[in-house]
Amino acid sequence: MQKKGQRVNEHSDAVRADTQMLEPRADVLQGADAMERLRASEERFRAFVTASFDVVYCMSPDWSEMRYLQGKDFIADTMTPSQRWLTKYVPPDDQPQVLAAVSRAIAAKSVFELEHRVIRVDGTLGWAHSRAVPMLAGDGTVLEWFGAARDITEQKLAEQALRKSEERLRSAVEVGRLGLWDWNVTTGEVYWSDEHFRMEGYDVGEVAPSYEAWTARLHPEDRAETEAALRRAMDLREDYAREFRVIHPNRSVRWLYGRGRFFYDEAGRATRMTGAMIDVTERREWEERQTVLVAELQHRTRNLLGVVRSMADKTARASADLTDFRARFRDRLDTLSRVQGLLSRLKEHDRVTFDDLIRSELSAVAGTSERVRLGGPAGVRLRSSTVQMLAMAIHELATNAVKYGALAQPSGRLAVVWSLERAGAGQRPWLHIEWRESGVDMPPPGVVPGGTGQGRELIELALPYQLSARTSYKFAPGGVSCTISIPVSLATLELEGHA
Repeated sequence: MQKKGQRVNEHSDAVRADTQMLEPRADVLQGADAMERLRASEERFRAFVTASFDVVYCMSPDWSEMRYLQGKDFIADTMTPSQRWLTKYVPPDDQPQVLAAVSRAIAAKSVFELEHRVIRVDGTLGWAHSRAVPMLAGDGTVLEWFGAARDITEQKLAEQALRKSEERLRSAVEVGRLGLWDWNVTTGEVYWSDEHFRMEGYDVGEVAPSYEAWTARLHPEDRAETEAALRRAMDLREDYAREFRVIHPNRSVRWLYGRGRFFYDEAGRATRMTGAMIDVTERREWEERQTVLVAELQHRTRNLLGVVRSMADKTARASADLTDFRARFRDRLDTLSRVQGLLSRLKEHDRVTFDDLIRSELSAVAGTSERVRLGGPAGVRLRSSTVQMLAMAIHELATNAVKYGALAQPSGRLAVVWSLERAGAGQRPWLHIEWRESGVDMPPPGVVPGGTGQGRELIELALPYQLSARTSYKFAPGGVSCTISIPVSLATLELEGHA
């Protein structure tokens, strides 16, 4: 028979056992807690993916299979494994580049990172920045790759637009031959474009751009004012604009026009200056030539007016009446007109040549005649100041020959020959002209041939006075014999071979 205490203990054990059966086991509780944490982790992961700008993906160890891809919809999601991921998401032209980067990452078990084009959901091409890291087992083998890709299409388009804009600007700078600068006034650092180096006479990259490198090439006569103008523009907050000269190492002088603007901080201190330069040497030279040409034109105009006035006075004295004056004066004006036509066709530094002048005048007065012979060196350049007076002298000789001399009589002949000679201390070239008429039935001794007054006066008096010429005018038995020697341009033909 059991004792009362023993029965109580046995009852307590039974109750305890029943109670234990009703309570959850600890390992079950731990498993449930882990599942809850996993669920929460997955929810956080999904929230991260949803909130992120990226898509996330998981790849097999050898990247032969994409196990899942989830995230933003710039490329199509796939939650099922796929071995077609390369052709589905990457355009054919970019596939070799992607595979090469994958192979390098697999070989090194290192991070895969690449910017490449992708096929977007709507079939258009975009850009993605993709980065994946290997997940390693304890022994170092790769279990899988976990990565993310971000849509950078807008960034790439902006970069492309910027490059195109920079290319257009670069082309404009090169075509316009602009020398650009950017000067950090605070630090002294300076940027020069390639053309700026060349304008200053430096090879590109030859020196470090600086304020001192700029001033070193300034013409000594321009340096002080050029720098002072720069300081005034800085102090007065005005645009800087100035033309100045620079001297290149080969001693050539170039004119540059620079224009720039300063920028200031909140305290009003100049911190930066940007600007551009152009080479205006050709324009400056053109302006100087224009100034010379205008002065020459004014000089020639005054001379021409003087010639016309003198010609009118002398023609009036030699004319029998107004009709005679009109005819004589018109012929002489035509001569001046022909001379001006020759002068106007010349290019810079050109000169009227004597052979052009003599042929032009004889052709205008006498036409083409077999009784005229011309001989002498071609290309003898006349000084511009001598052309008008010499043309008038030839006109008078030719007119007299047509009216009274060699070209008025069937038996008459005319020969005009010329030669060059160096003479004087400076060995300056002189042109010797011989006008010889022959076969002319001259009037008896003591009778002055007709039409000789004004022409002879011009040759014997005006040419020596105005052109420093040496002249002679004679009536030979067969016609007029005239010689004229005048100094000609230093740039004319050499004497050798033409004497």
